[in-house]
Amino acid sequence: MKTISKLISAALAASLLAGTAGAAFADPRDGDRDTHREFMREAQRHEWMRGDRFFPERETVVIRDWRGMHLREPGFGAHWVRARGEFLLISNRTGRILDVVIAR
Repeated sequence: MKTISKLISAALAASLLAGTAGAAFADPRDGDRDTHREFMREAQRHEWMRGDRFFPERETVVIRDWRGMHLREPGFGAHWVRARGEFLLISNRTGRILDVVIAR
């Protein structure tokens, strides 16, 4: 009985190793599907997150007409900026990002 269970375990282990060996040699850039998947993953990633510290850059624009941009009122002690294609609500006191809206 022990011999049969050892043989079954060895066969199962060999089949699992053989199945992953082909994946180890596969080129991850093969096919258009993988390239498209990588592009979509990069496109959906956001640059900014709430709570992050905001450091102004050369391309940063302060938004004074927040109604014209269809943004909510910033409230006391905050202002809207546009940086890297996103609108950011920034705290005047701490410089932290309070909200992120993707520009369309």
